[in-house]
Amino acid sequence: MCGFFEFTKTSPQAISLIEDLVPGQLPLFRDNRGVGPAADIDIIIVKDNHRTVVPAIWWLLLNSQLKPSKYTSFNTRWDKLNLRNTAGFIPYRQSRCIIPATAIVEGEGAKGQRIYHHIAAQKRAFAMAGLYRQWINKDTKEQVHACSIITLAPHPDWQGIHSKSTPMFLPVDDQTIIEKWLDPSFSAVDEFSLLLTPVLRDTLLVTPIDKPSTRKAIAESFCI
Repeated sequence: MCGFFEFTKTSPQAISLIEDLVPGQLPLFRDNRGVGPAADIDIIIVKDNHRTVVPAIWWLLLNSQLKPSKYTSFNTRWDKLNLRNTAGFIPYRQSRCIIPATAIVEGEGAKGQRIYHHIAAQKRAFAMAGLYRQWINKDTKEQVHACSIITLAPHPDWQGIHSKSTPMFLPVDDQTIIEKWLDPSFSAVDEFSLLLTPVLRDTLLVTPIDKPSTRKAIAESFCI
């Protein structure tokens, strides 16, 4: 599960990522000092044949009032992407996005005894693979975007950090993949099959912390 992340837009890692993906659009991003599910975040999509930044609710399924539904949907599991009648099946084929993050927080252990780690990318911010939908309030005609982060099987290097899953990190240097990922007309998702194996793609600075809300270091950082 990925349930908390940051995007510090002024960091070198964020600037590097955004200039690669959406040059000149860094001012459109808001500084995110740490948010959890159902928060308002910024995502990258293709609209009218151009990459653009749009706000989105971090919860894929909304109700008629454009509020998060009772069904948990801030993550979409990789093994559900090809199952019909699941929340991610159609968006995986029609409306994929990129969710930038300079750091994420993961927890391990039972509630009340959970150990948290703050995980920061060292060279370039994370380009997390996401799905999105556009929702419309039938009464007011208000339109909003909503999204989820795709999670994969656990990465071996994350044992002790989060043994249940790993966010799906996209290979930003592979422009062909990035183009196809963001292209709403591209539906040959078999071409994404290799992306469904967890890969970290950067050196990560991992810091044990007290909890997501305060993120106070409680032990020495280490790299993976």
